[in-house]
Amino acid sequence: MKTSGISNFLKLLVSAVTTWVFAAFLFGFTRVWGIETLPAFERVLPFDLSRLLIQLMILGLATGIPFAIVDFILNHGWFNRQKYWFIILVKTVIQVVIAVFSVSILAFVSTNFFEMTTVNIIDFVLSPNTLLWIIFSGIVSSIIYFLQVIRTKVGSRILINLLLGKYHKPRVESRIFMFLDMKDSTTHAENLGHVRFSTLIQDSFSDLTNAILAHKVEVYQYVGDEAVLTWRIDEGFENANCMLAYYTFKNTLKKRAHYYENKYGFLPFFKAGVHLGEVTVSEVGIIKKEIAYHSDVLNTAARIQGKCNEFNAELLVSEDLKIRLERPSFFNFQLIGGISLKGKGNPVNIFKVTLT
Repeated sequence: MKTSGISNFLKLLVSAVTTWVFAAFLFGFTRVWGIETLPAFERVLPFDLSRLLIQLMILGLATGIPFAIVDFILNHGWFNRQKYWFIILVKTVIQVVIAVFSVSILAFVSTNFFEMTTVNIIDFVLSPNTLLWIIFSGIVSSIIYFLQVIRTKVGSRILINLLLGKYHKPRVESRIFMFLDMKDSTTHAENLGHVRFSTLIQDSFSDLTNAILAHKVEVYQYVGDEAVLTWRIDEGFENANCMLAYYTFKNTLKKRAHYYENKYGFLPFFKAGVHLGEVTVSEVGIIKKEIAYHSDVLNTAARIQGKCNEFNAELLVSEDLKIRLERPSFFNFQLIGGISLKGKGNPVNIFKVTLT
């Protein structure tokens, strides 16, 4: 597993464990709240607060860890491209197995370390409490899966911003934008037909996922064969994310060259233009809300990308971005010069980027 993969898994693991420990505590306290008022409750459940806290922690860990492992595996590759109903069905079945597993772990620990010798593990697992835990964990996992679907539709940060209403009123931010466009897309569309070409776009942007996760990319929108990516200034310049995202995507496509050549007869190639500046960010729409960026920065980035074919370049950046980038040694910048862009009063200096 690569460093970025390990980092993504650790983030998922922490998130899953935190969520399920909280869920276990919620479940446990709702089950035992007020039980001390019942007659002979000690014979039903030896109530000890410290023991209960430990048991709930074990239940949360025994659920959260396998949940994170399964979710990480299933959210990559072939399975993640399946229909939503199939994904939800498979994950629900797996969640039932995980719930039974977590209760079995709890039963084993309780009978061997908490001196609950009168409780048989099989009876523990088959008790009504286990059925309730399976139902409860099913509800929790359904909520998690629903949020995952929404997140894949709008992006994690946009989802959070929409929930918080951060952009209910327009705000000004400094951002980096990359316009990523497939080369010779018109020719490919004519040769493949619109259905196969659409499948090609699906495959290509699915392979963009590695770059998105590894380089803190926010996807603004997909328009036809074009993707518009954005970063906050600090995250875009951190480890040259705004540059390396392009090359990570390019390398991912190269690794799957055999797949693309067998299925489509060629390996798709994307060109990109990058620019930065201040934009106005606002929440737009009522029935379908989304975050919109308004600024000449986007127009300039799009027009820079449009110059790639003219200068036989795979990646072009503006002088404004180059100046602020803490250039790693493996980037080489070649000045193209002052280019007049449609709609711009003054020429914009752009640079052709290659890897040394």
